[in-house]
Amino acid sequence: MKHSERVKQFNRIRATYSLFLTSVLWKLAGDRELFAEAMQYALLEIWQRVEKLRGDRAGAYIYRIALSANSKAWRNRSGRNGHIDPSLLEAEAAQSDVASRKETTKIVRRAIAELPAQQSQAIVMRYLEQQDYEAIAEKLKCSKAGARSHVSKAMATLKSRLVALAEVE
Repeated sequence: MKHSERVKQFNRIRATYSLFLTSVLWKLAGDRELFAEAMQYALLEIWQRVEKLRGDRAGAYIYRIALSANSKAWRNRSGRNGHIDPSLLEAEAAQSDVASRKETTKIVRRAIAELPAQQSQAIVMRYLEQQDYEAIAEKLKCSKAGARSHVSKAMATLKSRLVALAEVE
């Protein structure tokens, strides 16, 4: 395959599957640095295998590439023996700034306060007070399924609002 065709194919695949790849890697990594490293490995792998990524099976192939890239990033972080280097843990602890945590807490509390009353009460009871769904249902005077629904809807709303805030910043 000519280089120009390879570049076009790579850009086409990247445009088509970037959201999918990003969401899979973020869910697997859950950490900004690990995610960035896994994304680099995944894009490199896609570049190397670009001629195989044609047709309707490309999504499955890219999913496997994402899994492999995430594993490689984790191995690089924790080493072959599975032990995380203490210096990495110290560096991460140093990076976590108390002021930014307080700001994040304030933003999340504000977002919870903007939810409908039952949803905000349900999310606070579930995740801050660590109550089970029966107790939440009892206090909100709804069914257990209703309590689950309130928590689920609240989480979905919070996620979308906080993602939108993160994109603005």
